[in-house]
This record gives sequence, structure tokens and C-alpha cells, in this order.
Amino acid sequence: MDLPTLLIVVTLLGAYITIVNQKRFKRVKQLRESLGFSNDPLSYQDMTVEQAQLIEGHLAEWEFPWLFEFGWLFSFFRVGLHLSTVTSLLLPSTLILIIVMLTLGDVQPASAPALSIISTSTGHFVNKDIRIVHKRQQDTIVLMAAFMALPLKSEYNSLAIARINEHHANFKKINSDTVLYLIWIFWSGPVQWINIAGWRKLEPFEVHAMWVFWREIAVRFGVKYVPKTILEMEEWVAVFRREHVYYHKANRVLADVNMDLFLYMVPWFLRPMVRNCVYALVDEEIIQAVGWKNSVKLPRWLMRPFALGPLYLYAFLQRWFFLPRTQKYVRSTSGPNEKGLFNFPEPTYRTTPYYVKPNFWNRWGPEAIIFRLRGIAVPDQKWLGDGVQFEDIGPRRGLPSAQLTAESNVRKRARELMDADWGWRASVPFQSQPLVKPLSNGYGDSGAEGYPDGVKILTREADLRSRTLSAF
Repeated sequence: MDLPTLLIVVTLLGAYITIVNQKRFKRVKQLRESLGFSNDPLSYQDMTVEQAQLIEGHLAEWEFPWLFEFGWLFSFFRVGLHLSTVTSLLLPSTLILIIVMLTLGDVQPASAPALSIISTSTGHFVNKDIRIVHKRQQDTIVLMAAFMALPLKSEYNSLAIARINEHHANFKKINSDTVLYLIWIFWSGPVQWINIAGWRKLEPFEVHAMWVFWREIAVRFGVKYVPKTILEMEEWVAVFRREHVYYHKANRVLADVNMDLFLYMVPWFLRPMVRNCVYALVDEEIIQAVGWKNSVKLPRWLMRPFALGPLYLYAFLQRWFFLPRTQKYVRSTSGPNEKGLFNFPEPTYRTTPYYVKPNFWNRWGPEAIIFRLRGIAVPDQKWLGDGVQFEDIGPRRGLPSAQLTAESNVRKRARELMDADWGWRASVPFQSQPLVKPLSNGYGDSGAEGYPDGVKILTREADLRSRTLSAF
């Protein structure tokens, strides 16, 4: 290549990079200016819930769709790995099943086993039939995607939250504080992963918006105490971890199931390498806590660059060479289909495609052909491809009359959520005692559903004893 040609190539490349750089930051700049926010916390301290969800959607559907989904689905694995209390309380109610991703960089050093014992005996999480596990997994994903993507107080958003609350109401041994800890995990997952491997860091108003959104979700879940600020939440989390996150042998069972789910879509010849990448990304304390120490075959310091390298490379290319997306990423249903049922888009990290509407492309396209050759399911009526009602997502009750009652309760709860003011706390029969002392009056309507003044703290031993007994 002669010098004039080289100069032309360099000039064109520089011009292209300049255009990418301008367009990459245009969307966040316009959003920030339209809302009147700046880097001064005072400018967004009174952010509304509507503004918060607008910003959350901007991150999830335009700026970081893949990494955002990676982050919150990643949080499922993180929950199962180091907080068995939470995984087990949601597993019986189909609110938590671990999906295919690694684990967050700051995974904590021990697991809370209070309900690990329950989760291994429900048949929902540990089951020889992988389709049952996948079904519960998809139930969780579609409900969460719906209440995140669809406007709060809308009919379908309220139905998704109401279905979750109806599940919780069916299990009387759930503690509100474990649900609050889940809220923190689902808030922090996307925030941390975007800041770790995104093409840019999140701006302060975006981080705050994520908390305002999840804080509102928490009270709509009926959580009795919800910190007002991120700092207050992090202080509460530190106490919770210290008192209620610890090792139990049941953690190994959950961790191994999580790993199996992660490896489901991975070709057999890549599984040893991918497994070692997982070990590399998990903190050493977790390796010890779940009993994986003897399973680590390669040095973690050697495998860590292989695990993180592709993410960093993608972020670099996206930052400097990829123009921003021109179409919104679709996270949830757009409404009922011609049968009055709801189909849902296939998640990025897939297993059995429940609730996905079959078409020629997803059944016979190139990717579908590869799946068929590998024995992996493609969308079909047998995977409920015709759709589902929100009230019917999750495991059905044993008796038809009980199922009808549950569905009626979901619709009733949904109407309450649609009519409620911001900060209204749903009525869910959680345990009456907290696991951690509330740090303040918290966010939301205190009312009869919050903790009364002077309430006693439920000790670790009492919490574990009550949950263990409820498994039998």
C-alpha cells in the first residue's frame, strides 16, 4: 500500500471512528438533557418512578441490551451460588431457577442454607426431568422480563407482579428480608456488569434510576422494609451477609445444578474449558464455600483472561467501531395473540423455548437446524407455543378449583396494583419478624404491612429451624 492510499484509509477510518464516537453518546446525552439531569446528585434526587423506568428501558433496550440481560440473568446464578435461602424460598414458588451464566465478580464468601434443604426436596429445582427445570426457569424469566419491560401500573405489568405475589402468599415461611436481598441482587447485577464490561460506564443518574425502579418493585412485592437510598441499602446488605449468608453442604447441590444449567447449550467438547472459565470468575471464597476446590483443574489466574477477554474485546469494538442500534431490543410480550394468550420472546441465554411462538425461521432456520442436530428443542406447541395467560404461568395447583382460586387472586391483586399510588406496599404474608434490623423508616407506605416499632429480630437459628421444618 503506497503512502497516498494509506493516508486515505487512515483519514476515512478516523472519520468513521469520530462519527461512531458522536453517535454512541448522543442517546444518553439527549435523555439526560430531556429530563433535566446532570452529574450533580441534587438534579436527580427527586426522580420519579416513571423517569426511572424510562431510563431503565433506555439501558436495557438500546444501550446495553445483551449485557443488561446478561447481568440480571447472571444474578440468578449468583443467588443460587451464595444465597441458598433466597433460591430455595423462590424455587418452590417458581420465582427462582438458575439460568445459564457465570457469576458476578464480587460473589460473596458463603452461602445461606436456610432453604437450600427445601429447594432440593421440592422437585422443581433438582429434578431428573430437565424439562421441568427449564419450564420453571422460563416461568421466572418471562415474569421478571414483563414487570421490568412493561410500564408499571399497566395491566400486564400488574399481572406479572401479582402472579409473583400470589406465589409468595402460598408459602408462609418466606421472610421479607430475603426478598429484599433479591431486589438488591437484581439491581446490582446489570449495574456491576455494565461497569465491568460495557462500552461505557453508567452515569450517576442511571445508577440512581435503577435503584428508584427496583425500590418501587420491592414495595409492590410487599417487602416490609425497603431502604430509601443506595447507601442505606448497601449498609443493610452488609449486615445481612454477615448474619445470614454462610456455608451448608446443600449449597454444593445447588451450585452443581446451576453449573449443569449453564453448560446445557455448550457443546460437549467445550464444556471442560467453559467449566474452568466459570471457576476462574468465581471468588476463591465461593470455591471453598460450595466445595468446588477439588474440581478446579487449571489455575484460576490462568483461565480468568480467557473468561473476561472476549467481553473486553467486544466492549472495545462496540465503543469505537459499532454504530448504535437502530431497533429496540424486545424484552417481553407486546400483547395477547389471536388466541388471547401471551407469547414471549426467546431469551438470549436459552434452554427449552417455552411460550415462544413457532414460525418457519425459529423452527427451520440455520440455527434451528443446528439445534435439531444437537437434540435441542425448538419452538413448538408442545412447549406451549400457542401462548399462556399471566395467571397460569408457573406450576398449577393440584385441584382445578384451587387453580381457579389462585388465578382469581392474581387478577384481584393486579387490580390493586393498577390503582395504587407509588410507594404502596402490597399485602403478602411474609414472616412477621425481620432478619436484619431496619435502618430507618424506609421507602413506601408504612401502613399495617410494614414492621411495627420495636419488632424483634429473627435469629439465624430460628430462621433456619422454621424453614427446615416447613420442607417436610
